[in-house]
Amino acid sequence: MKKEGKHLTLRQIATLAHTSKSTVSRVLTKHPSVSPRTRSRIEAVILKQGFRPNLFARGLAGGKTGLVAVIAAEINSGFYAEVIKGIDEIAGQHDGHLLTSFAHGDKDFIRLWREMSEGGRVDGIILIAPPMSVFSEEVEPHFVPSVLCACRALRNRKGWGGVDSVVLNNQKGFDEIMTHLVAQGCRYFVHVAGPTDIFDGVDRRRVFEKFIESNNALKGDIIQATLTREGGRAAVHDYLSRHTGWPDAFVAFNDDTALGVLEALRDHGIAVPSPVAVAGCDDEQSSTYVGLTTLHMPMVELGRETTRLLFKRIEHRGEKLPVQNSLIDLSLRVRSSTPRHNG
Repeated sequence: MKKEGKHLTLRQIATLAHTSKSTVSRVLTKHPSVSPRTRSRIEAVILKQGFRPNLFARGLAGGKTGLVAVIAAEINSGFYAEVIKGIDEIAGQHDGHLLTSFAHGDKDFIRLWREMSEGGRVDGIILIAPPMSVFSEEVEPHFVPSVLCACRALRNRKGWGGVDSVVLNNQKGFDEIMTHLVAQGCRYFVHVAGPTDIFDGVDRRRVFEKFIESNNALKGDIIQATLTREGGRAAVHDYLSRHTGWPDAFVAFNDDTALGVLEALRDHGIAVPSPVAVAGCDDEQSSTYVGLTTLHMPMVELGRETTRLLFKRIEHRGEKLPVQNSLIDLSLRVRSSTPRHNG
């Protein structure tokens, strides 16, 4: 009667294959020093017995675990779910599985990254929109490969300049949405900005400021908000309480924030899209229902591309490959929250 594979040990496999425990371990880690004949005999026993090696033990022995760590800051947005869907799709093509963790604050994010980076737990790590404070940490040479998703190191220091990244083309996307609004007659803009401790928050604010500065006919203000609908609503309520008028358009960091903007304008009896237009970024499903003009973000593809880069690093670990910095385009979706004039 065949034993359940999960109960077998390396020593038992070695006994059945008439070899040593260390030789079995070398076969499991795909070490080239085992002769084809011995390897074939051991693999036949493994197949017959249905043996499943402990993934963590295999990693500690120097082999691949088949696990990819995914670390994110939160799970209160469809963004993370869609990105992880893309990550899992590519990992599955490589017979890999995800070990996903959601950090409880910046320090916990850094702790998780450092713990996963060494010790043979995983083959590689994907950091989704990490806090910028992670760049204060050193990337050690012995760490497993990491890839940044929706983030890039702004400076080449502490080893981060050598880490692959995939970011959104905020420059092209926000230029497009601002140009659309200008074409509809908007001249005074308020950017409802995202957190200053994440890459996209910094980058989208930069693009907004650059666009306003490049055109003397335009005026722009920036107000700070959290990533949530409640944050957007509170920020706009505060803005309207301190100003006698209102801008031609609110351009929000993301769709959740933009939905909060719409609620705040409704609370004040201000119509959309005239006199005030509203635009967001993400193109989440709820945005279609409310007619929000936004930038479509291919979130699943963002996860796929990040994982492709990671597995390339895993497969060529130890080799000096050029750093890859991929750019994913955003595309404008015009809906009823912005006017559609021709002039």
